[in-house]
Amino acid sequence: MEARAKEDSILLKYSNASATERVDIMFDNYQLFPRMIRKEEKKTQYKIKSEREFSRSHNRGELGVRVQTSKISSPTEDEAIANVMLDEAMKTGEITDGLLKGIDDAKTYAKEIRIISIMKMDYELLEEFVEDLDDLDCQMMKAFLIKKMYIKEIAAETGMSYDYTKRRLKTLREEITLEVVDCIEMNCGEDM
Repeated sequence: MEARAKEDSILLKYSNASATERVDIMFDNYQLFPRMIRKEEKKTQYKIKSEREFSRSHNRGELGVRVQTSKISSPTEDEAIANVMLDEAMKTGEITDGLLKGIDDAKTYAKEIRIISIMKMDYELLEEFVEDLDDLDCQMMKAFLIKKMYIKEIAAETGMSYDYTKRRLKTLREEITLEVVDCIEMNCGEDM
């Protein structure tokens, strides 16, 4: 239950975190972070689409599925366009005119879209810094972050001492954190 509460609040936690805390969140959840983002993205998209559909049906006094009765507008085409606009907003964080029109609490959804976009950018940056390490350093970081190997296993695999491996992983994390923080500081302060 506690893991679920942690996952449910990731948008709020991330949006209220400092740049350093954001990097820590990404490092601590390195392997799962992309899935956490996708989950929040899908939940937000679902809520927006459901509310948009409810609003449309409610405004027309409909009880069920709408059947097209004229050739003036195409609800299917309109919905497809709205979905493409929503997907684009999730990538860029930019809300186009009309995307959240008629939706209650549109400001909250706009903030969720923005923070999801920021989370994606931040993670891509962190991932790039890990990938750009020297081969051995990259191998060590990936073994630790992705494979969840113990330091002693990484030391044995690389032929280095436990103490050196532990210090090196700590140093790499600190160096990457400094570089990423320098870049993502401007996106902090996105309160939800």
